[in-house]
Amino acid sequence: MSGRRSHSRFTITPASDGVLRIWYDVVVQEWAATELIAISREPGIVGEVIALQIVDSGGTVDTTARVTESRPLIADGAVRHRLRLERVQSREIGI
Repeated sequence: MSGRRSHSRFTITPASDGVLRIWYDVVVQEWAATELIAISREPGIVGEVIALQIVDSGGTVDTTARVTESRPLIADGAVRHRLRLERVQSREIGI
């Protein structure tokens, strides 16, 4: 008969590793076919692949990019970070 004290009532599974990233706004200063320069409140992690959605008068572009450089700078009296991004892929969506 199950449910007795000698039977297992629960099991502990091994912990999983994961990363939670919060979405935040960036200002894209330069936009080329293979590279982007963005200003962010948060530093980038070199090698990290991030998702961007760029909205301009021509529509929306969803793209992924790899952080190749992250440098702090002072803008309007606050610390910001200049991110150099290498585009990985993109998809245009008309508005």
